[in-house]
Amino acid sequence: MSAVLKKLSAKATDRLMKRPATPEIEIGQTDGSWEFQSPYHIEDHDDWEALLFDAFATRSAPAFHAFTTQLSHLCSTEWRGDQQTWNPVQWELRAAIQIVRSLRPRNEAEACLAAQMVAVHLMQLKLSAQALNNGYPEPRSCAIAGKLARTYAMQLETMARLKGKGTRQRITVRKTSTHEHRHIDLHQGDIENGDQPHGPRGAQAAEIKAVSQPESCAALLSPHASGHALPMPSDHGKNAVSSSRRSRRSGGANRHR
Repeated sequence: MSAVLKKLSAKATDRLMKRPATPEIEIGQTDGSWEFQSPYHIEDHDDWEALLFDAFATRSAPAFHAFTTQLSHLCSTEWRGDQQTWNPVQWELRAAIQIVRSLRPRNEAEACLAAQMVAVHLMQLKLSAQALNNGYPEPRSCAIAGKLARTYAMQLETMARLKGKGTRQRITVRKTSTHEHRHIDLHQGDIENGDQPHGPRGAQAAEIKAVSQPESCAALLSPHASGHALPMPSDHGKNAVSSSRRSRRSGGANRHR
């Protein structure tokens, strides 16, 4: 078992070493109030600042201090007896900065979205803990926690779209031997089209007409010697109406007019 653990540990260590460096931060005391400080030597101060500024994708010192201060307000506080002050919990602030850095924002606007995601994440976890710590989960807290989880997923999708990594729908149209897809622009042309200025014109109008109205074909030949395309009605086999009856009918029709 020890050999298996060592093999897995070696692979995990190799993956960890390939991950980017994580900037650390400390909270110190100056003139009765807390402030952010570097945990490294004084000669490494510029490198420490470069890592932290890169985490928020900014070169502005005010923007960096605004982000770190806002994230510190999301953290729990602890009493420092030696300093007689309530300070943000350091490891929570480091975790919040690490979440922002892991999203790799490219500018201050994307860093704002990343900071909001930290806030939503913390609220969702605290509400979930509150709902589960009681004997009976409170339905309202459970509903809000579910909405916050969906909000976090939407924020992840928004961040991916901003970076051009969102999902895209692709529609493929393929031609077959029996069907042909045509696309005809109805808004271009070079010849007037009567009283329909909005309709197709020119060669496109002729193309539409050819597609929608098939060409006429010759009538089928009749087997009769008369040469008519279709059999025509005739009086063959019927008694002809006499002239007197015809005149009476026409005369009666004229009398009723």
